[in-house]
Amino acid sequence: MTPSMALPGGSVQLKVTSPSSDSISVESLNGLDRYWDTGSTLDARIGSDFGDSVPSTRYALREKGKLFDVLKKPMKVVVCRKGACREYYHDFAVRLPERNERSVAVTGGWNTAFTKRAVTARDKSVLLKEALNHTVWNVQAEIATGKLSGRVQGFYGADERGGSLDLSHEIKRMGDGMSYGLALRVAATHAEWLPTGNAALTRGTAYRASFGPSIMIKGLTASSQLGIYTDGKETLQEVSTFVSLNGGLTEVRTPVTVTLEKTFAFGGEPLIPRRRDQLERLTLGFDVVRNFALRLGMTTHRSAWPTQDRQSDLKASEVYYMIGGQYTISW
Repeated sequence: MTPSMALPGGSVQLKVTSPSSDSISVESLNGLDRYWDTGSTLDARIGSDFGDSVPSTRYALREKGKLFDVLKKPMKVVVCRKGACREYYHDFAVRLPERNERSVAVTGGWNTAFTKRAVTARDKSVLLKEALNHTVWNVQAEIATGKLSGRVQGFYGADERGGSLDLSHEIKRMGDGMSYGLALRVAATHAEWLPTGNAALTRGTAYRASFGPSIMIKGLTASSQLGIYTDGKETLQEVSTFVSLNGGLTEVRTPVTVTLEKTFAFGGEPLIPRRRDQLERLTLGFDVVRNFALRLGMTTHRSAWPTQDRQSDLKASEVYYMIGGQYTISW
C-alpha cells in the first residue's frame, strides 16, 4: 500500500501480486466493499471509509497519557487459480485525528508594519505623504463553545490604536457541527496621524456597531452585518463582512488562524455618497512550533470627506503590511 496509512478522507494505492493466479479480490469483512480483477495483479485505490456502512467521523483516544490514533480495518484477500482459492487477511491502517477539547485561546504578539499614508485633495494637491516602519502590539482572546463564539482583540501602535468585540450566538443547529446564529460587533479606532489644520479631517475616535446573521462551526465564524459608523461629527451607514478561523479551537486542531474583515461606511449624499470610510484587513497566522506562530497581515484603509467646495474634497489612504510573531495559550 502506498502510502502505508490512510488519512481521514484520503486514500491509498493498493497493489496485490500473485504469480500464476487467475484472479485476485480484496474485500471488507462485511462485504460492503470489494475490488476484483483477473490476472496476476490487482491495482485498486482504497478510501479511508473502506468497510464503513455509513459515513462517520472517528477520533483518536488518549488514555493514561498515551494517544491511540491508528484504526486497523481487516481486509480479506482472495487469490484463485484454476478454481482453487486461498484467503489471506491483512490490516488496512487509518490515521485518526485527535478531537480538540479546547474552547478558549488567548494570543499576544507584535508586528513590524511597513506603512504608506497619503492625504490629498480632489485637485491632486498633497496635504500628507509618508512611508514609515513602526511596531504594533496586539492581544486577542477567543472562546468557541457549542452555542457561543466570542472574540475580543486590541492593537496598539505609536499613532493608531483600537479594539473590537465580536459575539455570535447560535439560533438553530443544522447538523455536521454547523449552526446558524446572530452576530454582534462593536469596534473603536483612534488615529492620530491625520494632519491638523483642516476642520474636515477627523482625528478623534471612530466607533462602529453592527449586527447580522452568522454561520458558526466550532472555531469558525462568518457573518455579514449592517450597522452604523460615527466619528463624533457624522453618523454613517455601514455594511460589513467578517470571517474568523482559529485552528486552535476547531474540532480537529490545525496550525492556521485567519481573520478577514471588510467594512464600508457611507453617507452625506443620497445617490453618490461623498463621505466614505472603507476598511479591508487580512491577518494570517502559521504555527512555526507549537503555540508560537508567524503572523502576517495586510490592511487597506481609505476615507473621503466632503467640503463645501467640491473641488476641495479630501481623501486619505493608509496601506500597511505586517510581519511578526504571536504566542497562544489555550485550554
